[in-house]
Amino acid sequence: MLSYPLSIFSSKNLKREVKLFKALKSKLINLLENWQNFKPVRLIIEDVFKLAKSMSLQSLHRYTMGSVYKFVALNVLLVSVVVALGFIEKKVLQRLAEM
Repeated sequence: MLSYPLSIFSSKNLKREVKLFKALKSKLINLLENWQNFKPVRLIIEDVFKLAKSMSLQSLHRYTMGSVYKFVALNVLLVSVVVALGFIEKKVLQRLAEM
């Protein structure tokens, strides 16, 4: 059972906060009951991150925050281009990550 966080009681509009908390709680419980529906999506997300790591994040040897930022931004751009081109299937992502 989930109880209200203590910060809710310092709010000026307690009824609105309680209503929001109850709505969030019911949504969480609903999602937890249907967690198996998200397993295929989670696997695809894991493959996308594996692809991102295999592209260039393994050799992330940079010395300034600016160079790290540019390097990671380029990597995210490349992964988004791969996904935008339609390489969303699990087998294709795995093959790309292992290249």
